[in-house]
Amino acid sequence: MRVPVVRHAGRGRERGEGVMRALTPRGVMRWPLVLHVVTALLLAGAASITILGLLWLTLGAPRIQVAGPLKPSDTYDAIKIALAVVAGAGGVVALVVAYRRQHLNETTDAREYDKALIERFGAAAGQLGADQPAVRMAGAYAMARLADEWPQERQMCIDVLCGYLRMPHAPDPPTDDQVLTTWRRERKVREIVLQLIGAHLREEAPESWQGHDLNFAGAVIDVADLRGARFTGGDIVFVETVFVAHGRDQVVFDEVDFAEGSCVYFRLAEFRSGSVRFNRATFSGGWVTFDSARFTGAQVSFRDAAFAAGEILFEDTDFSEGCVDFEGATFTGSTVNFREHHLPSVYVTVPPARFSGATVDFSQAADFTHPPRFGLQALPPGLRLPSGTSISDLP
Repeated sequence: MRVPVVRHAGRGRERGEGVMRALTPRGVMRWPLVLHVVTALLLAGAASITILGLLWLTLGAPRIQVAGPLKPSDTYDAIKIALAVVAGAGGVVALVVAYRRQHLNETTDAREYDKALIERFGAAAGQLGADQPAVRMAGAYAMARLADEWPQERQMCIDVLCGYLRMPHAPDPPTDDQVLTTWRRERKVREIVLQLIGAHLREEAPESWQGHDLNFAGAVIDVADLRGARFTGGDIVFVETVFVAHGRDQVVFDEVDFAEGSCVYFRLAEFRSGSVRFNRATFSGGWVTFDSARFTGAQVSFRDAAFAAGEILFEDTDFSEGCVDFEGATFTGSTVNFREHHLPSVYVTVPPARFSGATVDFSQAADFTHPPRFGLQALPPGLRLPSGTSISDLP
C-alpha cells in the first residue's frame, strides 16, 4: 500500500511567492545609466578594433608608410574621422537610452498585465464565495478562463476550483423543501465545476490541464462526467471522497485513460450509492489505488475496461454491498492486486480485500490471461470468477 505524499503545502507557498513576484518589475536593468553607456562604448570600441585587426590580417598585414609631414587635407580627414567617432559614440548612447526606455516600458506593461491577472483572480475567488448560486457559477467559469490565460499560476487556479468541491456538502437531499432548493442549486454549481475540469482533461481541449494535480480529498461527488479524460501525470486525489449518485445521475469515468506517470488515489473513498462507471477505461501505465476504499451500495462498472499496464490496488478494500462488474474487461498486463501486502520498510501488513456481501463479478471478463491477485485459498461469497477458473489457480 502506498500513502500519498503531501506535496501541496510547499507548492502553495511557492505559488504565493510567485504572485508576489508578479507585482515587482521583472528583469529591470539595475545598472546605472553611466555604467551601462561606458560598457556599451567599450564593447563597441573592442568590436571596432577587432574588425580592423581582422581586416588588416585579411589584406596581408601591409606596413603603414609615413610620407612626410601632415598636409591640411590630412588634418581635415583626421577631423572627419574624429567627428565620425564622436557621432558613433553618440549613437551608441542614444541606442542605450532608447533600449532602457523600451525595456522599462515593456516591464511596466508586464507588471500591469500581471496586476490585472491578480485582480481577476481575486474577483473570481470572491464570486465563488458569493451567496447567490448564479454568481458562484460565474466565478467558476471566470476561474477556469483565468487558468487558461495564466499558465504560470494555472495550478493555483485549479486548486481553488478543487477546493470549492471540497467544501462541506450534504451527500443526500434534505427533506425540507426550502433547504432542498438550496441544496439543488449548490449541486448544480458543483456539477459545472466538474464539467469545466473534465473538459480541460480531454485531448481536444484548447488549453490542456493534463499533468496538473487535482485534489478532491473529502469531496462529495454525486454527479460528474469525466468521460474521455486523460490522466498523464500529477496526483489525482480522491482520498475519502464520497461517491453518492442519486436516481439516474451518474459519476462517469468512461473511456478515461490512466496513463503512465499518473498517480490516482481512491484511498479511503466510499462508493455509497448510485452508479459509478469506468466503462472502456484504459489502465495503461498509471498507478491507481482503491486501498481501504469501501464499496457499500453503489453499482460500479468496469465493463470493457482494459487493464494493460501499471498497478491497480484493491488492498484492504471492503466490498459489503452493491455490485462491481468487470464484464468484457481484459487483463493483459497490469498488476491488479486484491491480496495481502507486506511493507518491509515499516513492518506493516496491509490486509487483503474483504468480500462480505457485495458482488464482485469477473465471470464475463473477455481476457483473463493476466488475472488479478487475490491470495485466497477459498472462494468467498460474492466473488465470481470466469467459468473453469479456480481461486487456488490464481496468485
